[in-house]
Amino acid sequence: MTRALAVVAAALFVSAVPVSTSALTSSITHPATGHEVHLSSPAVAVDREGPVVAWMAQEGHDNVVYAARPGGGRVRVSPAGTSGDSLHQAPGLAIGPGGEIYVTWASRRPKPEGGLFASDLQLSRSVDGGKTFEAPVRVSDDTPTSHSFEGLAVAPDGTVLVAWIETRPGSRPRTYLARVADAGRRVESTVKVDDDETCVCCRVALAAARPNVVTVLWRKVFPGDIRDMVIARSRDGGRTLDPTTRVHVDGWRITACPHRGGSVAIDTRGRVHAIWYTEGTRNEPDVLYATASDGQRFGTPRRVHVSATSIPDHARLAVMGDGRAVVVWEDATAVRRRVLLRETTASGLGPVRLLSQAVKAYAPDVAPAPDGGVVVAWHEEQFPNTKTVVLRIGAAPAAGRVR
Repeated sequence: MTRALAVVAAALFVSAVPVSTSALTSSITHPATGHEVHLSSPAVAVDREGPVVAWMAQEGHDNVVYAARPGGGRVRVSPAGTSGDSLHQAPGLAIGPGGEIYVTWASRRPKPEGGLFASDLQLSRSVDGGKTFEAPVRVSDDTPTSHSFEGLAVAPDGTVLVAWIETRPGSRPRTYLARVADAGRRVESTVKVDDDETCVCCRVALAAARPNVVTVLWRKVFPGDIRDMVIARSRDGGRTLDPTTRVHVDGWRITACPHRGGSVAIDTRGRVHAIWYTEGTRNEPDVLYATASDGQRFGTPRRVHVSATSIPDHARLAVMGDGRAVVVWEDATAVRRRVLLRETTASGLGPVRLLSQAVKAYAPDVAPAPDGGVVVAWHEEQFPNTKTVVLRIGAAPAAGRVR
């Protein structure tokens, strides 16, 4: 991103949104020849040293997991001789309380006779700020089936939590949750989150907060092929879960998996924030945002995407230090793709703001920063290269915020 573009992006925020943009606007350039670059969506997290980005890139017949800091060199996370299962899913990425960097991904394994998919869910960590990554720990069991579309979070006590979708032999897809103890080195326990069918390719989202609260968000299959979002909460760090509750009755009937999950976060007051894609009963693309003050019962959702001439996708959210949620999503037409942002306000959702300037900018992610702000990352085409742009949005002072 050029300096002029950074100034434009900053101006958009200063004029109307109660946050400020810091000087940290940078990018990661991906090797490519013309348009031939094949990447997963990026994942972003922030530690005391700044943003970390993880992604998967196709190299020959393999998919390789990388991590990098903007302005630094990329570091291979997946061991040589292994391959990520699919570029459909971004790696999981999270920061531990001691500065550990955790990355998850599904790795290919031989398919059983008659099976369509088979993968192992891997967890690797870095204890030197992302300079190197240790040999991964397999989180899933040894069943030759698919373990993928995972969510990753780290509890305040350092326990790593991983949730994923798995189809065990003779069963329908289900959502599972694992606790990984000893700073990501030992799988302590695994539980099935719900007995009913999970939408097989819709990503699972995960959040953790004090005291021992874990929230899992996923898309469930209801009778009649209704595929709506549900949530389950644990109050003992993920060992057991409360009964599943429906986030909202969207009534989206589709006899297929839409490959669209949600995003979830917990603020310092214990409120749960959720965002998800749906086409409802009218088959119209939409992104909805809702909160639950008690962590389970959600209020009436608000529409995030307000355009009637474009399609929303890849919605993600994070919570700032003062409890406001920041929502980012991709806005697409047949020609262009943009990254947009909205913040929560006392009265609902603030105005829609444009983050990207390229004709094709897509697949955003957002993460909270230690200073109370957030960092947004997305891919964009800057021919002949594809770059991952990283934009830091700092929390404004409590008094004198620019509006």
